[in-house]
Amino acid sequence: MNYINIKFDNEKIGKSNNNEEIFKRKIIALGVICVLGSLILIGRLFYVQIIKNSYYDNLARNNKEQIIPVDAYRGEIYDRNGIIVAENVKRYTMYIIPVYLPKNYFEKEELLHRVSKVFNIDLGNIKSKLKKHTTTTYDSVEIAEDITLAQMSYLAERSEEYPGVFYSSKSIRNYPQGETMTHIIGYIGNISQDEYKNKREEGYRLNSMIGKEGVEQYYDKELRGIDGYVQWIVDARNRVKETITPSTGKPIPGKKLILSIDSKIQKDAEELIRGRVASIIVSRPTTGEILALVSSPWYDPNIFIGGINQKSYNELINDPENPFWNKSIRGRYAPASTLKLVTSVGVLNEGYVTANSTRYCGGGMRLENRWYKCTGHHGAIGLHKALQTSCNTYFYNIAYELGPNFLKKYADMFGLSEETGIDLPGEKIGTVPSSEWKRRKVGEYWWDGDTIQFVLGQGYMSTTPIAVHMATSAIINDGIMYRPQVVKEIRSSQTDEVIYDNTKEVLRTLEIKKAIFNTVKEGMRLSATSGTSATGAWSPNIPLAAKTGTAENQQGKNHSWITAFGPYSTTPNDDMIAVTVMIEHGGGGGLNAGPVATALLRSILGGEDPQAVRDDIYTRMTYVRNQKYLRRMKARQEEEQKLKTLDALKTISTTNQ
Repeated sequence: MNYINIKFDNEKIGKSNNNEEIFKRKIIALGVICVLGSLILIGRLFYVQIIKNSYYDNLARNNKEQIIPVDAYRGEIYDRNGIIVAENVKRYTMYIIPVYLPKNYFEKEELLHRVSKVFNIDLGNIKSKLKKHTTTTYDSVEIAEDITLAQMSYLAERSEEYPGVFYSSKSIRNYPQGETMTHIIGYIGNISQDEYKNKREEGYRLNSMIGKEGVEQYYDKELRGIDGYVQWIVDARNRVKETITPSTGKPIPGKKLILSIDSKIQKDAEELIRGRVASIIVSRPTTGEILALVSSPWYDPNIFIGGINQKSYNELINDPENPFWNKSIRGRYAPASTLKLVTSVGVLNEGYVTANSTRYCGGGMRLENRWYKCTGHHGAIGLHKALQTSCNTYFYNIAYELGPNFLKKYADMFGLSEETGIDLPGEKIGTVPSSEWKRRKVGEYWWDGDTIQFVLGQGYMSTTPIAVHMATSAIINDGIMYRPQVVKEIRSSQTDEVIYDNTKEVLRTLEIKKAIFNTVKEGMRLSATSGTSATGAWSPNIPLAAKTGTAENQQGKNHSWITAFGPYSTTPNDDMIAVTVMIEHGGGGGLNAGPVATALLRSILGGEDPQAVRDDIYTRMTYVRNQKYLRRMKARQEEEQKLKTLDALKTISTTNQ
């Protein structure tokens, strides 16, 4: 019995010891788990608070503080006399910041419908603009421009009802001169997707405005400045409680452009060719400054402010006269007889002829089975008279004797196959053909007839009005060609300090003797006094020099050219003005382009009214034409009378016999 009790007691003691051992193990295991958990927690806290401190601090700050971009003030544009041609006008706009919109789809849709209805904004337009941005972006998406004070007050009073919808002031571009200088100034518009992809690294945003044409595009980087930013302090309901502008966030305004363009000359030139498809370029050849550059027809850049409607845009795009196309730098035309100036310099420089060398003109030249006619029967004719009368036969002979490579050499030398480098976007180059070019492009051999066409600036030859103008400028300037520019200076908008002077950059220098240029200029002077330019370039008080051209056109009436300068002198000086006019379907150069160029030169140099001068020249032309007609009729009547007298004498003689 005792034995049994002792046995049970021992078993109880054994079980008790086992329980204690298990309990101890559990305690140890729990302790280990707690220690490991604590270590993990401490490690995580260290990672979050020390290693990722900056990252999570920014996240925390973004819950209460947001960075909102602020557009820089765009630089203004002035003409050479200080007349403003592109300015900024303050407007109030309404915009949405997508990240502040309700996250719930139905709540967001209800909000957008309410905004559309209350503020009278097209819902489709709102959604279309928002589609271009992610829902997490802090970029401001403009949905309405030039909102009223009542709309601003309503939104301010009910801001909690319109989360993500705000209003702000904004500078809107305005062109106070209207349609004047359209192709020089250009306009600005919303950045396109392609433009954004190419320029996002330069600080452009999806809602940035960017230059689209003219100097607005060419100098966009200088004009746009550097955008700044403000900090918004918002509460849990996305209400802006405070706006902070750090010193580093102040936007830097864009630079100011001073054009070389003279607004008065520009307007005069525009009025002289209003309603015609044409180009006019006016410059100082000794500096490269463009005083006027007109491409007609044109458009008013103000139509793009706030967005142009599709119907109006389509009308402009589909206009057969293409008002968007800057014909002065992009239009490619046969230069016609204006090319004879380049050929004349070349043939003198090669020593092939002198000013006194002659060729015979019998009214044209026969080549194989074709007769190439001239402007008249000039007999033995030298270079001076060839330029004076624009004798085709003289130049036919030169071209036939020297060949197309000679013509191409000097056309290239004068830059007719290259861009002039004018500070406007989209300049084109024409075609200076060669036998190799014709094989490659046309798939045919070069014939002598091609050479005859080439020397007259016809056939495959084409160039832009600006290229013809610069070739003339090089002749006026004894071989020095300055890069043409429409921006004279770039200045600081804050201090008005001149940052960059754009004048007198040498584009090319022709190593040709001054005497050769003098000979060609003398020929141009003869053309203006008693040659093909004389009627259109009539100027009793200011001596002018000119060369006309009439470009054959397969699609209709010939194009009219003249390139001229004054006051005439063989020595270049800063008082000289060069003018080149090209009128599509204008007919004879002296009869149509001539009066326009002369009117501008007499206005600039003599202070005369340009339209009165042009009309006076047209009246004089009519008088001269009538007088010529009367003289021809009188000569014909006299000839007929002579024939009648001879017949009568013959009759009397026969009767007497």
